[in-house]
Amino acid sequence: MKITSDITLVAPCGIFCGECEAYKCKDDSALMERMMNSKVLKKEMLPCPGCRAIKGNCLAVDGTCATYACVIEHEVDFCFECPEFPCAKLNPAADRAEVLPHNIKVFNLCCIEHQGLEKFLESIPTIKQRYYRGKMLIGQGPQLK
Repeated sequence: MKITSDITLVAPCGIFCGECEAYKCKDDSALMERMMNSKVLKKEMLPCPGCRAIKGNCLAVDGTCATYACVIEHEVDFCFECPEFPCAKLNPAADRAEVLPHNIKVFNLCCIEHQGLEKFLESIPTIKQRYYRGKMLIGQGPQLK
């Protein structure tokens, strides 16, 4: 893919790191304190500069993110550029879907591929609203009231 925008905060899997609390805590002292008291994240890595900046060494996993490592191995910028796309690493799961944006990875990747990175970055607020607050209408997708 010919990158025309800064991809620093867009993870190879399609997650936008700029919406992550581990990244956003840099500008919010109360959020930073809450994040530092979390037993899930590594305190020394807060605030997180984004997946690409830390080369996939995600705060929430031990070691390197398997998806990030796979993208590096396949020498692509995004998962959709891989000949194995979509693979099981991007398979949606019901577990914690209400709080984690992982089920929209393939949707995000398709948006980036078909609309371009700039338009995707502009549409992130709407995508997030539909994911977390949209009401599903069968055949029409999540609708905002």
